[in-house]
Amino acid sequence: MFGLPGPRVLSLKWGETEYGVTALPFGGYVRFAGVESELQTEEDEEDRNTPPERKYDTQPRWKKAIIMVAGPLMNIILCVVLVAVMLMFQGMPKDPASGGSNILGRVSKSSPAQKVGLKEGDRVISVDGKKVKTWNGLVSGLKSKPGKQVTIVVDRNGKTLTLLPTLDKKNGKGFLGISIGFKQLNPFAAAWQGLVTTWLIVKFMVVTLYTVITTNLGLLVKDSAGPVRIVSESAKIAQESFWQFIWFMAIISVNIGIVNLLPIPPLDGGRLAILGIEGIKRGPVNQKLVYAVNAIGMALLLALMVYFVYADIAKIVAGTPFPGGG
Repeated sequence: MFGLPGPRVLSLKWGETEYGVTALPFGGYVRFAGVESELQTEEDEEDRNTPPERKYDTQPRWKKAIIMVAGPLMNIILCVVLVAVMLMFQGMPKDPASGGSNILGRVSKSSPAQKVGLKEGDRVISVDGKKVKTWNGLVSGLKSKPGKQVTIVVDRNGKTLTLLPTLDKKNGKGFLGISIGFKQLNPFAAAWQGLVTTWLIVKFMVVTLYTVITTNLGLLVKDSAGPVRIVSESAKIAQESFWQFIWFMAIISVNIGIVNLLPIPPLDGGRLAILGIEGIKRGPVNQKLVYAVNAIGMALLLALMVYFVYADIAKIVAGTPFPGGG
């Protein structure tokens, strides 16, 4: 279902699966037969009509654990796929060790770069006398000089050229009209690099989340973005670059997967925690207690969602930069 558990606005059944939209269109959820919703204490008609062997609650704990892990795992796998597709079609920055991070890719038409004769494949040596070591350093230096003339020294097939473009001004920042040089990967290399990149993202997010929770929990709430902000930023990024949008979606997908694994009812991680407790005590946890804990968890999640929506709107109105960007 698209949205949080609640009254259904729209539903469609395909095979044994029902798809739909609820009255609370934030996020989404999957409910299996035999898993009572956090908002009900008894089985509904669909559950009663499902054969016992097909229900979640009749499965052994190890199968239940696999089912709970499957959702977050698919979010992480989606990141691998999106990154791999991006590397196959857009490519990855050329090897910095060979100067690739300073090699120009596409040069925009009618841009300051094209007007002074910059070409794809040129390797930038310096800007205004400062050596260029990274692509981010190059871009940051140009953005800080809107409307100004800069001196750019490039290497073109072993020949050193000095060019004097006057930067355009876009959104208050200097604009030259260049993009980094990319090399496209074959499907196998892209898949491997997608896996490695996703692992690095997961590792970074887990370490960051642990650090924030254990040192400054208030920062997590203050700097987090909710659904309104994510949709707003997604629209902006999609307008700027399709591949930046794909990268953004990959990051968001990993975020969702990791958050769903947190041991907070009624998230998948909360259900895994309950399965762990049942395994330790070698017996089921009191169902009324589980219902109460899930209901409290759902209430807290709804309250947090309301806060995020309010905070998102306030930040958008105030023009506050998106977390991790600007």
